[in-house]
Amino acid sequence: GGVVSRVATAITNFFGGRDRREETQEDSEAETSRKKKRFPSLKKTKRQLRKLNNFLKRLIHEQQNMSQSILKMEKHRNSILAHLASLHSDEFDKANDVMKRVSLALCPALARHICQRHEEMVEGYQSLLNKTDLTKPHEWYLHARLDKRKIVYHGGPTNSGKTYEAVQRLKTAEKGLYLGPLRLLAAEIYVTLTSQGVYTNLYTGQVKEEIPFSTHTAATVETAPLDREFDVVIIDEIQMIADRFRGFAWTRALLGLRCKEIHVCGGLEAVDIVKKIVEEQCGDEFELKTYERFSTLSVSDYHLTGGEAG
Repeated sequence: GGVVSRVATAITNFFGGRDRREETQEDSEAETSRKKKRFPSLKKTKRQLRKLNNFLKRLIHEQQNMSQSILKMEKHRNSILAHLASLHSDEFDKANDVMKRVSLALCPALARHICQRHEEMVEGYQSLLNKTDLTKPHEWYLHARLDKRKIVYHGGPTNSGKTYEAVQRLKTAEKGLYLGPLRLLAAEIYVTLTSQGVYTNLYTGQVKEEIPFSTHTAATVETAPLDREFDVVIIDEIQMIADRFRGFAWTRALLGLRCKEIHVCGGLEAVDIVKKIVEEQCGDEFELKTYERFSTLSVSDYHLTGGEAG
């Protein structure tokens, strides 16, 4: 019995010691891994230090070169000032003339050299300049510039029949477009033309109704289809071209619509700006028609609640 117990104790101590040795080895490996994660390798640190040292050396070298260049420029400046001080007015004028002739001879030669040696770079710069130039918006719509259009301005106060006259012309066109500031106005023209047998589409920000075999379209001005051609177009309430937030839509429509005849309707306060855009920018024909109000505008004696106005 004693022998058996001693053998069992020895076996237990042997396996227990091995487990402890394995645990100790695992702890050591874990500690080494933590140190590696916490601190970068020594070789990597040395490489980074060498790169930083080389960069500092280059920086110091460049600073020295810059300092020397500044000293040379100061010497040249002082020398030039001394020569200028010793020159008489006649000699200065002669020197100035020589410099002008030299610049006139060198600048064109330098420009030709740049165009020949750096043709792709120059073309890329010119293309970028043209695409970012916002001073000539009429050139953005090349299709609209192909034909000379006729712009008829119907100007007058409300209830003067200017939009009615334009709509009568719109009905007779093979392809027509009406553009208004509100979807209610577009819907009204849509109903009017449809009820008179003119197949008309309706485009607004919320509704898009396309009628089979349609020849006309009623839309809000922001949804103007600039990629289609029309015979007659109406742009209503043209005075809103001066609006700070929505005026771009009227400008875009006036510049970019592809059609033969555009009727713009609105107050007379926008005549000058529209005429300038049409004639000077687009090179189109401009015609002005003025209207008078059908009825006199007066203040009512009664307010909306039915009582007499105080």
